[in-house]
Amino acid sequence: MGPGMSRSNKSAEWSVALFLLAALALSPPILSIFSVEGTLFGLPVLYLYFFTVWAVIVAAVAWTADLGAGRQPPDDPGAGASERPRRWMRPRIGRGAER
Repeated sequence: MGPGMSRSNKSAEWSVALFLLAALALSPPILSIFSVEGTLFGLPVLYLYFFTVWAVIVAAVAWTADLGAGRQPPDDPGAGASERPRRWMRPRIGRGAER
């Protein structure tokens, strides 16, 4: 990271770059390169390219989201330990539901 660049800025830059790369990889001129007769591993080449690019994009988005999460330990490890957990409240059904 450059000086003065926060994690969220870095994540935003990677998100924009990833979007542009995905748009380029899935653009019609690039897809037409893989639109050929024939198969690879029993699958049409275009389908194989499309799903490979899709899987790479999903993995890159997950990595980018993890990059922006900023996993830093809390300052006080005991913070929030004394808070009472919330209980699930069931809606009242039948008599007395109007109360």
